[in-house]
This record gives sequence, C-alpha cells and structure tokens, in this order.
Amino acid sequence: MTFALTIVAICASGLAILHVLRLSTASRTVDMALAWFVGSGWFALGAMSLRFLAGVPFSWPAASAIVLAPFPAWAAMRARSRQDAPVSGRRFPRPAWVFAPVGAYVFFILLVVILHGANTPTHTDDGIRVRAFAPILAFDGAWGTEARGILVTAGPVTTFVPAFAWMFTGTVDHFHANYFVLTSLIAIVLLAIGLGTSRGSPERGWASAFGLLSVPLFVYNCTSTYGDAVLAIFIGTAILFSIEYGRTRDMGDAYRAIALLAAAAMVKREGEIVAISVAAVIISQLALEWRRGTRFPVLPIAIAALAVAAAGASKIAAVGLSEAFPLLKLIAGRAKNAGAVEAMGSTSIHSKALSVFWYALFRSGNQGMVYWLLPAAIAVRFRAVLKPCFGWPLAAISLLLAETAVSSVWLVPEYTVNETTVHRALMVVSVPAALWIVALLTDNAYSSESAVAADNTGSNPPGDAKQEKWRQFKWI
Repeated sequence: MTFALTIVAICASGLAILHVLRLSTASRTVDMALAWFVGSGWFALGAMSLRFLAGVPFSWPAASAIVLAPFPAWAAMRARSRQDAPVSGRRFPRPAWVFAPVGAYVFFILLVVILHGANTPTHTDDGIRVRAFAPILAFDGAWGTEARGILVTAGPVTTFVPAFAWMFTGTVDHFHANYFVLTSLIAIVLLAIGLGTSRGSPERGWASAFGLLSVPLFVYNCTSTYGDAVLAIFIGTAILFSIEYGRTRDMGDAYRAIALLAAAAMVKREGEIVAISVAAVIISQLALEWRRGTRFPVLPIAIAALAVAAAGASKIAAVGLSEAFPLLKLIAGRAKNAGAVEAMGSTSIHSKALSVFWYALFRSGNQGMVYWLLPAAIAVRFRAVLKPCFGWPLAAISLLLAETAVSSVWLVPEYTVNETTVHRALMVVSVPAALWIVALLTDNAYSSESAVAADNTGSNPPGDAKQEKWRQFKWI
C-alpha cells in the first residue's frame, strides 16, 4: 500500500513536469508511463542534490518538497497551456487470430514476473549482500565514506525512489526495491503499447511489448533488484521515442527521448556513459536537420545537460572528483597499463573474453534471438533501415553494442571470462534492439489510411474484404 502511494506521488510529480515542459502527449496511457520515468529522475536528482550539494538531510519534509515543487509552475501554466485532443481510432490490433495469442503472452509474462518479483527475497545470488543496501543507506542517512561509494555505484534513481516509499511508515521494506523495478517494467510495457495505439498502429504496440518480454535474462532480472534491468528500461524508452521522432518529425518526441536519457544517466554508474552516447546520436541527428533548415532545440538539450551536470556535481560533493566517475578512472588505469600487459604477453585473457562475449551474443540464450534477428532484419528490410526513424536509432544501438564489447573484452575481461557481468551488461543493448527490430518489421505492415477508412465506413465491399485484410497484414 505504501509503495502504491509512492507510485501516485512520483507519477503526479512527473505529470506536472511533463506539462510544464510541454512534453505531454494526447494519450493518457503514454503520459502516465512517461510520468513514472520523468518523475523518478526528478525525485532522484532533487534528493541527491539537496543532500550533497545543499546539505539537507533526506527526510519526509525534503521528499515532500521535491515531489510538490513542480506543481506551482504547472498551476501557473495550466490556464494558457494547449490541451491535446483525446486519441480516437482503433485500440485493438488486427487480425485477431494473430494478436490474441500475442496479447495473452504479454499478460501472462507480466503476471508471472509480477508474482515472482513481488515474492523474491531481496538478496544477491550469494545470499550475503543486500541489493537494496543503497536505499537503506539513504533512508538511514548513514553516508559514511564507503556508503557514498555504494551510492555512486547504484545511482540516485534506484537509491532514493525506493527509500521514498519507506518515508510513509518510517520502516524499511526490502520488497519496495523489487516493486520499483516491477513498476518500471509495467511502465515501459504500457508505454510501448500506448505509443503504438495512440499513433495509429496498435499492432506495432503489442508486437513491441511481445518483443520486449521475449528477452529471457531481461525478464528474469526484472524479478530481482539488479539495476541493469532498470537501466535497460530507461534506455529502451528513449529509443522508442527516438524511433517515433523519425516517424512523426514531432520535436516533442525528440525532447521526450532526451528527457528520458537525462533520467537514465542517474541509473547505475554506467548510466552516464550509456545515456550520453545515445543522446549524442540524437543530438547529431537534430544538428544535421538544423543545417537543413529545421529548428535546433537548444533549450531542451540545455535543461537535460543541466540535470546531468547537477547529478555529477552531487556525486563529486559526495565522494570527491577522483571517485565520482569510477568508469573513467578504470578506463584511464587500463589504458595506462595496456603497454605493460602487452610487453608481458598477457593478452590471453582478452582473447578468452572475446570468445565469451561472442558466446553471450549468439549461443547462451540469455539474450534470446536478438542478435540473430538483428542482422537478419537489417538484411531483409535494408531499404527501410535507411529511413531516419530506423537509421539513427540503429546507430545508437550499434554504439551501445560497441561500448559493451569494449567494456567486456578490454576494460573488465576478468568479469567476462567468469561470466559475472557480461550477460547483464548486454541487456542495455538487447532491450533497445528488440524494440527496434519489432518497429522495423512492423513498419508499414498496416496502412493507417485504410484502417481509418475501414473505421469510418464500418465495412468493406464484400468482394474486397478478404483481399484488403491480407493486404494490410504485410510484415516485410
């Protein structure tokens, strides 16, 4: 019950921010899902900044102030804000004999994951370290030197949002860390379905949910409190809106992707590098289009950059400059020692890591069929890949895959060889890739014009009904 209050508070705050920034859509489902991600990022940023930049303890009054802060601005803008028309049109995919099993699969997997995740003890596989340790530290305010390092590793989003739930009762409930991951999973599923339905293709929406829930290790990790699944979810939502921007040319979709990436930068220590990489691709796309005469969104990018900078400054205030960005420190150390390692001829571990990484991509099954389907889909629909709605997101996914490969093979090969992290690290690539594959394969599968015409007329001529049905159901 207390976490339900947290969901309401975070979503309400997120909705206020969406309206203030004019990022709300015409779909209530999309807005509510988007509000969870934006609200989580806002709350985490506010809590961490207050605690480490302003020295304000994380407490009930401080948490309440963060949640309520966007509402005055929303109230001031509401009278002159544009009201989007409600979405109308088809809500159910066609043909039913194909998508009824798809819908059943989505509901079944979600139900199993929720039941499993809500009843899974919040501990790691070794049964020693508690995954909810960072939220516990936030709740207790026990920010010693080692505790602050844990915060940097976990990230403010997965640290402060579950701890907010405990403010209602004043007691720790480890399962709230599980509920946070489950809520994020439900949010991205609703977002995928809602985007497809509100944009004229419920088939694409339900197929996206199917593809998302068909990545085995991702689904399994959503029943735990590892942050890898959460980071994959945040990046996946940004990729969804990046694809939508290429399709609709609505700058609002690009803004939403950038806002989601700002929130993703606050998930895990890897979040910053991963989110900045995807953001760089989106900004490059916007810059290229600006040279062709479109407007360049300076203000939205500046706001997102300011949020990421504030989170970075909070980390520096917490642990110091040298420890605030451990990945950069690790990269510098690895580069410094690279010459010595090569001189000693100790490169076998990198060869082993490359072999394990290849196995993780194509043979382990943890990523499902993603890395078999990705090149196949590109080959089959190569002309569609050249469209901006697919080409730029594919560039972002390729960059993520390259970063993961460098990290797994060169940066931390020892953890790849013993398969400690390589499979979880790939989820941040697999989830966006699965969503991209589905979007590519369902592109132009259904004609929006014919669907609208069918809805307006109510029926097709008897002689053309069967032919029209199969003309719409064209996947490639």
